[in-house]
Amino acid sequence: MWGWIFVSLTLTLLFYLYFLKRELRKLQKRVKEIPANAGFGRKLFVDFREKSLLNLVDELNQMIETFQQKNRQAKQMEENVKLSIAGLSHDLRTPLTSIHGYVQLLHATSDETKKAQYLNIVEHSVKRLTEMTDHFYDLARIETNQKEITLASISLSNLVEELFLSFYEQFEEKNIEIIFPEQVIDRAVIADQVMLIRVIQNVIQNILRYAKSKAVIQYGVEGNYLMMSVTNDIKPDSKIAIEKVFTRFYTEVTSRTNTESSGLGLYLSKKIVEKMNGKMEAALNEHGFVLRMYLPVHKVSLS
Repeated sequence: MWGWIFVSLTLTLLFYLYFLKRELRKLQKRVKEIPANAGFGRKLFVDFREKSLLNLVDELNQMIETFQQKNRQAKQMEENVKLSIAGLSHDLRTPLTSIHGYVQLLHATSDETKKAQYLNIVEHSVKRLTEMTDHFYDLARIETNQKEITLASISLSNLVEELFLSFYEQFEEKNIEIIFPEQVIDRAVIADQVMLIRVIQNVIQNILRYAKSKAVIQYGVEGNYLMMSVTNDIKPDSKIAIEKVFTRFYTEVTSRTNTESSGLGLYLSKKIVEKMNGKMEAALNEHGFVLRMYLPVHKVSLS
């Protein structure tokens, strides 16, 4: 009797080892195929329902999911780099061409009035080049998670008023009226001051380029966020694709002949605000173009 029991146990063990080795060979083959099929969402599986083997497959599937996610991110980053290079080449060419042309004119003329005019244009083009390269540099650091942020409590309304007033001459020159709210919600937000200044400056530049005659600033509290909205009227010939305003390299001039904008300002601003645990959105209504920025009023963990 004991002999039959021993034989039965031995046969059971042999069958167990056979099926286990067979599943391990299949698993090994499927693991080798993972790199070639990383973008297809494939997962590992086994037919032999053994607990330790199933646990191993679960762990491997988690690793595969992480690998596939990293692979998708790498491909997206590669596409972003290609877009950035294409956009950078296009946007830098215009001011560089302008600088080259007016430098030639400077050499060719002896008229001091014209020289001053040409020099002013060259200085303006150099300023645009500097602004563009700053945008590209910030964008590259944000999208590769290299830009560190330091969160602190900041009075949003005070900072907004200070920055808008610093552009007083430019608004006067463009005949744009800035309307501040009569009653300000003086509530601090949690943000990085340097990055927040860049966002507000981008919003101001957007107003200077596209507003017809005025911009209205308002504040509101929505849940755990302080919301700032900026509404500017729109020039009659403006064509804004609202669904694309946060798209990389988008400008309202679809032919991309607008040399005053790289099309990165709002895209970059949205990225910065999201990095500070906030959000940004845009809309069109009867009053014009509306830009809303939401920043947290309580400190939260960094994303």
